[in-house]
Amino acid sequence: MGGSFSNTFLRLVRSYVSVVPEYSFEINLDGSIAQIGASEKIIPVLILRSEEVLQRIFKEGSLGLGEAYCEGLIQVSDQYYRHFVDIFVRATYDLKLLLQLKLADIFIILRAKFNRNFYNRLSRSENINAHYSLSDWFEQDEDANAFYLQWLDARYIQYSCGKWDEDTQKLEEAQENKLGFYARRLQIKYGDPGILADLGCGWGGCLFYMAEKFGIRCHGLTLSTAQAKYVKNEAIRRHLEHLVTVEVGDILLAEGRYDYVISIGVMEHIRDYDIMYRRLAQILKPGGRALIHSIFHSEWFYKVDPFLSKYIFPGGSTPEIRSNLNIFKKYFKHVDRNDLPALSYPRTLLCWFDQFCKHEEQIRNLLAQKSKVKDLDYSIRIFKHYLTLTYCGLTDARGFVSNILVY
Repeated sequence: MGGSFSNTFLRLVRSYVSVVPEYSFEINLDGSIAQIGASEKIIPVLILRSEEVLQRIFKEGSLGLGEAYCEGLIQVSDQYYRHFVDIFVRATYDLKLLLQLKLADIFIILRAKFNRNFYNRLSRSENINAHYSLSDWFEQDEDANAFYLQWLDARYIQYSCGKWDEDTQKLEEAQENKLGFYARRLQIKYGDPGILADLGCGWGGCLFYMAEKFGIRCHGLTLSTAQAKYVKNEAIRRHLEHLVTVEVGDILLAEGRYDYVISIGVMEHIRDYDIMYRRLAQILKPGGRALIHSIFHSEWFYKVDPFLSKYIFPGGSTPEIRSNLNIFKKYFKHVDRNDLPALSYPRTLLCWFDQFCKHEEQIRNLLAQKSKVKDLDYSIRIFKHYLTLTYCGLTDARGFVSNILVY
């Protein structure tokens, strides 16, 4: 069936289902159909221009896979797309799967893994606004906020994972679990006269939680003009102007002195961690406490995913845990690492993906009416692939979420 890349792909799928037998696959390569696996749960996959597409994937890796999907050349239902993507993600690290393949297949797969370009904008501000303000898509900040609120909306909006304890059932509960846990880690008490700084405050979920639950004054700092505008308006709507403030600025240049500092999901946008932690030590008052929440990795040969850096987080990266802990110890006497429950981020990503799909029609209408995008389907699939790819990568335990308390 097909050419050499099609045959490599079919062998890969056979190896995959031998390791992950939960589903079978019905692979349609330009009309030639192969059913692979013994499970009665069958996932139909259609790949158009299959030899060309599979060549792109095996030569360009993640970027080729993502762009082929966004172009509509790979067709898998939303419900099952993550299982298809997992074939390629697992192939890059699972020796049990790889060793069932021919040496030539292994070479092709590993070559694709390390074929990763890094995409960046001219400045950190442009990197941040490209994603969080969707500056390439929308002229108005309010429209960018509307896009994200379609699938992130909650009382305390978080664009990072929740804390999924054993009995946690819903995303909003998981997010409040996390915020409450972090308040306890920081030793914030109700009526606390101190001031909390949120570095990279997003849409203000942590600011509003701490202000409403503990009556503490909170100041947010973000490079996203859209997020800053939302926080200002929301503080007025919640009658919290006396407690919640926000400014547009670089966290590496943060000024002032604070009793508490928190940063949730921002380290992925920092390249020089030493500068960041030194600044953190400078703005923290004596006796103060700070907490950094981030995805970390422990890979020796880590490389940024090219699809994510090109389309989602230009300039982004994932910090390595050991080196970051060592830098923290340069500036703080106490460094206390805590990892969130396993699969906290994958479970969060599944919820976001489901919400995105649930509101796809509204998102599509928003893009059609208010954005500059020329291909609505491509743009929609960018976010579907991003959420799916990140889910697969974190489910396969190549990344984990830690919160580092320092004082």
